[in-house]
Amino acid sequence: MMKFLRLIVASGAVLLIPASAFAADLALPKENVYFSNIKPLAGEIVRIYATVKNQSQQDVRASVKFSVGGAQVGGVQPLTVLAGQSSTVFVDWGPLEGYYDIAVSVINPDAGDENPDNNAAEITDFLVDLDTDKDNIFDTIDMDDDNDTVEDGLERIKGTNPLKPDTDNDGANDGVDEFPLDPNEKYDNDKDGIGNNADPDNDNDGTANGDDPAPFDPNITGKERPAAPEPEPSGVERVSGQDDRGQSGSAASGVEAAPAPQAQQEPEYAVEEVTYTFPDASEAAYALSVSIAKSRANWNTYEFDVLGADPSFVYLWDFGDGTYSQEPSPRHSFPGSGEYAVTLSVSDADGGLGVGEERISIGFWNIGNLLVQLIVGCLALAALLLAGYLGYQAFGQGLFQKKSA
Repeated sequence: MMKFLRLIVASGAVLLIPASAFAADLALPKENVYFSNIKPLAGEIVRIYATVKNQSQQDVRASVKFSVGGAQVGGVQPLTVLAGQSSTVFVDWGPLEGYYDIAVSVINPDAGDENPDNNAAEITDFLVDLDTDKDNIFDTIDMDDDNDTVEDGLERIKGTNPLKPDTDNDGANDGVDEFPLDPNEKYDNDKDGIGNNADPDNDNDGTANGDDPAPFDPNITGKERPAAPEPEPSGVERVSGQDDRGQSGSAASGVEAAPAPQAQQEPEYAVEEVTYTFPDASEAAYALSVSIAKSRANWNTYEFDVLGADPSFVYLWDFGDGTYSQEPSPRHSFPGSGEYAVTLSVSDADGGLGVGEERISIGFWNIGNLLVQLIVGCLALAALLLAGYLGYQAFGQGLFQKKSA
Protein backbone atom coordinates (compact mmCIF):
# COMPACT_ATOMS: atom_id res chain seq x y z
CA MET A 1 0.00 0.00 0.00
CA MET A 2 2.81 2.44 0.87
CA LYS A 3 4.52 1.70 -2.44
CA PHE A 4 1.29 2.51 -4.26
CA LEU A 5 0.98 5.88 -2.49
CA ARG A 6 4.62 6.73 -3.25
CA LEU A 7 3.99 5.92 -6.90
CA ILE A 8 1.00 8.29 -7.02
CA VAL A 9 2.98 11.12 -5.38
CA ALA A 10 5.92 10.63 -7.74
CA SER A 11 3.62 10.61 -10.78
CA GLY A 12 1.95 13.84 -9.63
CA ALA A 13 5.32 15.52 -9.20
CA VAL A 14 6.34 14.50 -12.71
CA LEU A 15 3.09 15.81 -14.16
CA LEU A 16 3.53 19.15 -12.39
CA ILE A 17 7.03 19.73 -13.75
CA PRO A 18 5.91 20.86 -17.25
CA ALA A 19 3.33 23.24 -15.81
CA SER A 20 5.91 25.03 -13.68
CA ALA A 21 8.53 24.93 -16.41
CA PHE A 22 6.25 26.59 -18.93
CA ALA A 23 4.47 29.07 -16.62
CA ALA A 24 4.96 32.73 -17.58
CA ASP A 25 6.00 35.57 -15.31
CA LEU A 26 5.01 39.11 -16.31
CA ALA A 27 6.21 41.91 -14.02
CA LEU A 28 5.14 45.54 -13.67
CA PRO A 29 7.36 47.34 -11.12
CA LYS A 30 6.27 50.75 -9.86
CA GLU A 31 9.12 52.55 -11.62
CA ASN A 32 7.79 51.26 -14.96
CA VAL A 33 4.65 53.41 -14.62
CA TYR A 34 5.34 56.99 -15.68
CA PHE A 35 3.66 60.06 -17.17
CA SER A 36 4.05 62.41 -20.12
CA ASN A 37 3.99 65.29 -17.62
CA ILE A 38 4.80 64.74 -13.95
CA LYS A 39 3.44 68.19 -13.00
CA PRO A 40 0.25 68.61 -15.04
CA LEU A 41 -2.34 71.35 -14.76
CA ALA A 42 -6.07 70.71 -14.49
CA GLY A 43 -7.61 70.21 -17.93
CA GLU A 44 -4.40 69.06 -19.61
CA ILE A 45 -4.21 65.62 -21.21
CA VAL A 46 -1.80 63.36 -19.34
CA ARG A 47 -0.52 60.18 -21.00
CA ILE A 48 0.06 57.30 -18.55
CA TYR A 49 2.64 54.71 -19.70
CA ALA A 50 3.20 51.18 -18.42
CA THR A 51 6.18 49.03 -19.45
CA VAL A 52 5.66 45.32 -18.72
CA LYS A 53 8.61 42.91 -18.43
CA ASN A 54 8.42 39.27 -19.52
CA GLN A 55 10.69 37.39 -17.09
CA SER A 56 9.92 33.98 -18.58
CA GLN A 57 11.22 32.02 -21.58
CA GLN A 58 8.03 32.12 -23.66
CA ASP A 59 6.05 34.77 -25.52
CA VAL A 60 2.94 35.98 -23.70
CA ARG A 61 -0.25 37.80 -24.64
CA ALA A 62 -2.00 39.75 -21.89
CA SER A 63 -3.83 43.02 -21.21
CA VAL A 64 -3.15 46.09 -19.08
CA LYS A 65 -5.82 47.94 -17.10
CA PHE A 66 -5.43 51.56 -15.95
CA SER A 67 -7.49 52.92 -13.03
CA VAL A 68 -7.65 56.30 -11.28
CA GLY A 69 -9.35 56.48 -7.92
CA GLY A 70 -10.82 53.02 -8.50
CA ALA A 71 -12.42 53.96 -11.85
CA GLN A 72 -11.05 52.52 -15.09
CA VAL A 73 -9.44 54.99 -17.51
CA GLY A 74 -9.67 54.22 -21.23
CA GLY A 75 -10.00 50.72 -22.58
CA VAL A 76 -8.12 47.61 -21.52
CA GLN A 77 -4.93 47.68 -23.61
CA PRO A 78 -3.80 44.45 -25.33
CA LEU A 79 -0.17 43.53 -24.81
CA THR A 80 2.22 41.15 -26.57
CA VAL A 81 5.58 40.59 -24.85
CA LEU A 82 8.33 38.42 -26.29
CA ALA A 83 10.33 36.14 -24.02
CA GLY A 84 12.82 38.13 -21.96
CA GLN A 85 11.67 41.42 -23.49
CA SER A 86 9.47 44.38 -22.49
CA SER A 87 6.50 46.11 -24.09
CA THR A 88 4.84 49.46 -23.38
CA VAL A 89 1.20 50.55 -23.61
CA PHE A 90 -0.52 53.80 -22.60
CA VAL A 91 -3.84 55.59 -22.11
CA ASP A 92 -4.75 59.29 -22.12
CA TRP A 93 -6.31 60.92 -19.05
CA GLY A 94 -7.85 64.40 -18.64
CA PRO A 95 -7.92 65.11 -14.87
CA LEU A 96 -9.28 67.97 -12.80
CA GLU A 97 -7.41 69.57 -9.89
CA GLY A 98 -6.61 67.31 -6.95
CA TYR A 99 -4.60 64.38 -5.61
CA TYR A 100 -5.12 60.98 -7.26
CA ASP A 101 -4.26 57.34 -6.62
CA ILE A 102 -3.38 55.60 -9.90
CA ALA A 103 -3.30 51.81 -10.28
CA VAL A 104 -2.03 49.80 -13.27
CA SER A 105 -2.33 46.02 -13.47
CA VAL A 106 -1.51 43.21 -15.90
CA ILE A 107 -4.51 40.93 -16.44
CA ASN A 108 -5.45 37.80 -18.38
CA PRO A 109 -2.02 36.43 -19.44
CA ASP A 110 -2.71 33.62 -21.92
CA ALA A 111 0.04 31.40 -20.47
CA GLY A 112 -0.83 31.98 -16.83
CA ASP A 113 1.49 33.70 -14.36
CA GLU A 114 3.58 31.94 -11.74
CA ASN A 115 4.00 35.14 -9.68
CA PRO A 116 0.84 37.31 -9.76
CA ASP A 117 2.14 39.45 -6.87
CA ASN A 118 4.32 41.51 -9.24
CA ASN A 119 1.56 42.22 -11.78
CA ALA A 120 0.33 45.55 -10.37
CA ALA A 121 1.76 48.95 -9.50
CA GLU A 122 0.20 51.90 -7.68
CA ILE A 123 1.09 55.61 -7.65
CA THR A 124 -0.39 57.48 -4.67
CA ASP A 125 -1.11 61.20 -4.24
CA PHE A 126 -0.36 62.16 -7.84
CA LEU A 127 -0.89 65.95 -7.90
CA VAL A 128 -2.83 67.78 -10.62
CA ASP A 129 -2.36 71.49 -9.93
CA LEU A 130 -3.81 74.84 -11.02
CA ASP A 131 -2.23 78.05 -12.28
CA THR A 132 -5.05 80.51 -11.61
CA ASP A 133 -3.22 83.66 -12.74
CA LYS A 134 -1.34 82.01 -15.65
CA ASP A 135 2.03 83.21 -14.36
CA ASN A 136 3.69 79.78 -14.81
CA ILE A 137 3.88 79.35 -11.03
CA PHE A 138 1.60 76.57 -9.80
CA ASP A 139 -0.91 77.46 -7.10
CA THR A 140 0.62 75.06 -4.56
CA ILE A 141 3.83 77.16 -4.51
CA ASP A 142 2.48 80.55 -5.70
CA MET A 143 2.21 83.09 -2.86
CA ASP A 144 -0.31 85.14 -4.90
CA ASP A 145 -2.55 82.78 -6.87
CA ASP A 146 -4.73 85.47 -8.47
CA ASN A 147 -1.90 87.97 -9.11
CA ASP A 148 -3.75 90.89 -7.50
CA THR A 149 -0.57 91.91 -5.56
CA VAL A 150 -2.11 90.73 -2.25
CA GLU A 151 -0.59 87.53 -0.87
CA ASP A 152 -2.94 84.60 -0.33
CA GLY A 153 -2.41 84.49 3.45
CA LEU A 154 -3.29 88.18 3.82
CA GLU A 155 -6.37 87.74 1.63
CA ARG A 156 -7.65 84.98 3.91
CA ILE A 157 -7.17 87.28 6.92
CA LYS A 158 -9.00 90.17 5.19
CA GLY A 159 -11.76 87.87 3.94
CA THR A 160 -11.11 88.35 0.23
CA ASN A 161 -10.88 85.50 -2.28
CA PRO A 162 -7.25 84.46 -2.96
CA LEU A 163 -8.32 82.87 -6.26
CA LYS A 164 -10.23 85.92 -7.56
CA PRO A 165 -8.41 89.19 -8.31
CA ASP A 166 -11.56 91.31 -7.87
CA THR A 167 -13.49 89.80 -4.98
CA ASP A 168 -16.41 92.27 -5.01
CA ASN A 169 -16.66 92.52 -8.84
CA ASP A 170 -16.52 96.32 -8.87
CA GLY A 171 -13.81 96.60 -11.54
CA ALA A 172 -10.89 97.26 -9.16
CA ASN A 173 -8.49 94.46 -8.21
CA ASP A 174 -8.15 93.69 -4.52
CA GLY A 175 -4.62 95.12 -4.52
CA VAL A 176 -5.83 98.66 -5.35
CA ASP A 177 -9.40 98.47 -4.02
CA GLU A 178 -9.53 100.26 -0.66
CA PHE A 179 -12.88 98.57 -0.02
CA PRO A 180 -12.33 95.10 -1.55
CA LEU A 181 -15.50 93.65 0.02
CA ASP A 182 -17.80 96.58 -0.90
CA PRO A 183 -19.04 96.54 -4.51
CA ASN A 184 -20.21 100.17 -4.17
CA GLU A 185 -16.82 101.60 -3.21
CA LYS A 186 -13.32 101.39 -4.68
CA TYR A 187 -11.21 104.37 -3.55
CA ASP A 188 -10.85 106.92 -0.74
CA ASN A 189 -8.86 109.88 -2.05
CA ASP A 190 -8.71 111.89 1.18
CA LYS A 191 -8.12 108.78 3.34
CA ASP A 192 -10.89 109.68 5.77
CA GLY A 193 -12.34 106.17 5.78
CA ILE A 194 -15.32 107.16 3.63
CA GLY A 195 -15.38 105.89 0.07
CA ASN A 196 -15.50 108.39 -2.76
CA ASN A 197 -19.08 107.48 -3.69
CA ALA A 198 -20.40 108.20 -0.18
CA ASP A 199 -18.01 111.05 0.75
CA PRO A 200 -19.57 114.53 0.20
CA ASP A 201 -16.09 116.12 0.04
CA ASN A 202 -13.62 113.77 -1.63
CA ASP A 203 -10.58 116.05 -1.36
CA ASN A 204 -11.45 117.29 2.15
CA ASP A 205 -10.94 120.96 1.13
CA GLY A 206 -14.16 122.21 2.72
CA THR A 207 -16.01 122.56 -0.58
CA ALA A 208 -18.71 120.02 -1.37
CA ASN A 209 -18.13 117.90 -4.44
CA GLY A 210 -21.04 119.53 -6.29
CA ASP A 211 -19.58 123.04 -5.83
CA ASP A 212 -15.94 122.05 -6.28
CA PRO A 213 -14.57 122.38 -9.84
CA ALA A 214 -11.83 119.92 -8.87
CA PRO A 215 -13.40 117.58 -6.27
CA PHE A 216 -10.23 115.47 -6.05
CA ASP A 217 -7.75 118.39 -5.77
CA PRO A 218 -7.62 120.04 -2.33
CA ASN A 219 -5.72 123.02 -3.79
CA ILE A 220 -8.68 124.07 -5.96
CA THR A 221 -11.68 125.18 -3.90
CA GLY A 222 -13.81 126.90 -6.54
CA LYS A 223 -12.80 130.50 -5.78
CA GLU A 224 -10.42 130.64 -8.70
CA ARG A 225 -11.78 131.65 -12.08
CA PRO A 226 -10.54 129.98 -15.22
CA ALA A 227 -8.36 132.10 -17.52
CA ALA A 228 -10.05 133.52 -20.63
CA PRO A 229 -9.20 131.65 -23.82
CA GLU A 230 -6.57 133.33 -25.99
CA PRO A 231 -7.95 134.83 -29.22
CA GLU A 232 -7.09 133.06 -32.40
CA PRO A 233 -4.31 134.86 -34.34
CA SER A 234 -5.64 136.91 -37.25
CA GLY A 235 -4.31 137.01 -40.77
CA VAL A 236 -4.20 133.25 -41.14
CA GLU A 237 -6.11 132.10 -44.14
CA ARG A 238 -7.84 128.79 -43.35
CA VAL A 239 -8.13 126.27 -46.11
CA SER A 240 -11.24 124.12 -46.06
CA GLY A 241 -10.44 120.74 -44.58
CA GLN A 242 -7.15 121.93 -42.97
CA ASP A 243 -6.16 123.12 -39.51
CA ASP A 244 -3.46 125.60 -38.47
CA ARG A 245 -0.80 122.88 -38.71
CA GLY A 246 -1.77 121.91 -42.24
CA GLN A 247 -3.48 118.65 -41.21
CA SER A 248 -6.43 117.74 -43.34
CA GLY A 249 -9.44 115.44 -43.40
CA SER A 250 -10.23 113.49 -40.27
CA ALA A 251 -7.02 114.67 -38.53
CA ALA A 252 -8.37 118.23 -38.48
CA SER A 253 -11.73 117.09 -37.07
CA GLY A 254 -10.15 114.97 -34.26
CA VAL A 255 -11.17 111.62 -35.79
CA GLU A 256 -8.33 109.34 -36.79
CA ALA A 257 -8.39 108.42 -40.46
CA ALA A 258 -8.31 104.78 -41.47
CA PRO A 259 -4.85 103.74 -42.67
CA ALA A 260 -4.37 103.37 -46.39
CA PRO A 261 -4.48 99.74 -47.56
CA GLN A 262 -1.04 98.20 -47.91
CA ALA A 263 -0.16 96.41 -51.13
CA GLN A 264 0.40 92.72 -50.51
CA GLN A 265 4.07 91.88 -50.85
CA GLU A 266 5.31 88.84 -52.65
CA PRO A 267 7.02 86.32 -50.36
CA GLU A 268 10.79 86.40 -50.43
CA TYR A 269 10.96 82.66 -50.87
CA ALA A 270 8.66 79.72 -51.53
CA VAL A 271 8.27 76.88 -49.04
CA GLU A 272 8.84 73.49 -50.59
CA GLU A 273 7.94 70.12 -49.14
CA VAL A 274 10.96 68.28 -47.80
CA THR A 275 11.29 64.52 -48.21
CA TYR A 276 13.40 62.86 -45.54
CA THR A 277 15.72 59.97 -46.26
CA PHE A 278 17.42 57.86 -43.64
CA PRO A 279 21.08 56.83 -43.72
CA ASP A 280 21.92 53.20 -44.21
CA ALA A 281 22.70 51.33 -41.00
CA SER A 282 26.30 50.90 -42.15
CA GLU A 283 26.61 54.68 -42.54
CA ALA A 284 25.30 55.54 -39.06
CA ALA A 285 27.81 57.24 -36.77
CA TYR A 286 26.23 55.58 -33.73
CA ALA A 287 23.06 53.75 -32.72
CA LEU A 288 20.04 55.43 -31.12
CA SER A 289 17.87 53.59 -28.61
CA VAL A 290 14.27 53.41 -29.87
CA SER A 291 11.29 52.34 -27.75
CA ILE A 292 7.72 52.23 -29.06
CA ALA A 293 4.53 52.55 -27.02
CA LYS A 294 1.09 51.72 -28.42
CA SER A 295 -2.54 52.12 -27.43
CA ARG A 296 -5.50 50.50 -29.20
CA ALA A 297 -8.28 52.99 -29.98
CA ASN A 298 -10.67 50.49 -31.62
CA TRP A 299 -10.65 47.20 -33.52
CA ASN A 300 -8.08 48.10 -36.18
CA THR A 301 -6.85 51.54 -35.06
CA TYR A 302 -3.81 52.15 -32.85
CA GLU A 303 -2.06 55.22 -31.49
CA PHE A 304 1.73 55.05 -31.39
CA ASP A 305 4.23 57.07 -29.40
CA VAL A 306 8.02 57.29 -29.13
CA LEU A 307 9.39 57.07 -25.62
CA GLY A 308 11.74 59.99 -25.03
CA ALA A 309 10.87 61.70 -28.33
CA ASP A 310 13.05 64.63 -29.36
CA PRO A 311 11.52 67.32 -31.63
CA SER A 312 14.85 67.70 -33.45
CA PHE A 313 14.84 64.05 -34.59
CA VAL A 314 13.38 62.77 -37.88
CA TYR A 315 10.93 59.86 -37.66
CA LEU A 316 9.71 57.39 -40.28
CA TRP A 317 7.00 54.87 -39.41
CA ASP A 318 6.42 51.83 -41.64
CA PHE A 319 3.12 50.26 -40.58
CA GLY A 320 3.70 47.05 -42.53
CA ASP A 321 0.64 47.60 -44.74
CA GLY A 322 2.24 49.82 -47.38
CA THR A 323 1.63 53.11 -45.56
CA TYR A 324 4.09 55.43 -43.82
CA SER A 325 4.11 58.43 -41.49
CA GLN A 326 6.68 61.01 -40.35
CA GLU A 327 4.74 62.15 -37.28
CA PRO A 328 6.29 61.45 -33.85
CA SER A 329 2.95 60.18 -32.44
CA PRO A 330 0.78 58.92 -35.32
CA ARG A 331 -2.67 57.35 -35.22
CA HIS A 332 -3.10 54.58 -37.80
CA SER A 333 -5.96 52.36 -38.98
CA PHE A 334 -4.86 49.03 -40.45
CA PRO A 335 -6.77 47.74 -43.50
CA GLY A 336 -8.07 44.59 -41.82
CA SER A 337 -7.32 41.60 -39.63
CA GLY A 338 -3.86 40.03 -39.65
CA GLU A 339 -0.35 40.31 -38.27
CA TYR A 340 1.57 43.55 -38.89
CA ALA A 341 5.17 44.47 -38.12
CA VAL A 342 5.36 48.19 -37.34
CA THR A 343 8.87 49.58 -37.81
CA LEU A 344 10.11 52.97 -36.61
CA SER A 345 13.35 54.50 -37.93
CA VAL A 346 14.80 57.48 -36.04
CA SER A 347 17.62 59.73 -37.23
CA ASP A 348 19.27 62.78 -35.68
CA ALA A 349 21.33 65.59 -37.16
CA ASP A 350 24.65 64.04 -36.08
CA GLY A 351 24.31 60.83 -38.08
CA GLY A 352 22.78 58.62 -35.41
CA LEU A 353 20.25 55.99 -36.47
CA GLY A 354 17.90 53.78 -34.47
CA VAL A 355 15.27 51.23 -35.45
CA GLY A 356 12.48 49.79 -33.33
CA GLU A 357 9.78 47.25 -34.13
CA GLU A 358 6.41 46.41 -32.60
CA ARG A 359 4.13 43.59 -33.75
CA ILE A 360 0.37 44.19 -34.01
CA SER A 361 -2.12 41.32 -34.08
CA ILE A 362 -5.69 42.12 -35.20
CA GLY A 363 -8.24 39.30 -35.00
CA PHE A 364 -11.04 38.90 -37.52
CA TRP A 365 -13.87 38.03 -35.12
CA ASN A 366 -14.41 41.40 -33.53
CA ILE A 367 -17.66 43.37 -33.49
CA GLY A 368 -15.70 46.41 -34.67
CA ASN A 369 -15.01 44.58 -37.96
CA LEU A 370 -17.50 45.69 -40.64
CA LEU A 371 -17.50 42.21 -42.19
CA VAL A 372 -18.41 40.68 -38.83
CA GLN A 373 -21.22 43.21 -38.48
CA LEU A 374 -22.53 42.23 -41.93
CA ILE A 375 -22.34 38.52 -41.09
CA VAL A 376 -24.20 39.05 -37.82
CA GLY A 377 -26.79 41.18 -39.61
CA CYS A 378 -27.33 38.55 -42.32
CA LEU A 379 -27.66 35.78 -39.72
CA ALA A 380 -30.19 37.85 -37.77
CA LEU A 381 -32.18 38.53 -40.96
CA ALA A 382 -32.09 34.84 -41.90
CA ALA A 383 -33.30 33.93 -38.41
CA LEU A 384 -36.22 36.34 -38.72
CA LEU A 385 -37.18 34.96 -42.14
CA LEU A 386 -36.94 31.38 -40.87
CA ALA A 387 -39.07 32.23 -37.83
CA GLY A 388 -41.65 33.86 -40.10
CA TYR A 389 -41.72 30.86 -42.41
CA LEU A 390 -42.09 28.38 -39.55
CA GLY A 391 -44.82 30.52 -38.04
CA TYR A 392 -46.67 30.56 -41.31
CA GLN A 393 -46.34 26.78 -41.65
CA ALA A 394 -47.61 26.25 -38.12
CA PHE A 395 -50.46 28.73 -38.00
CA GLY A 396 -51.05 30.59 -41.25
CA GLN A 397 -51.53 27.55 -43.50
CA GLY A 398 -54.08 25.98 -41.14
CA LEU A 399 -56.15 29.15 -41.08
CA PHE A 400 -56.07 29.33 -44.88
CA GLN A 401 -57.34 25.73 -45.16
CA LYS A 402 -60.21 26.42 -42.72
CA LYS A 403 -61.33 29.45 -44.72
CA SER A 404 -61.21 27.43 -47.97
CA ALA A 405 -63.39 24.73 -46.41
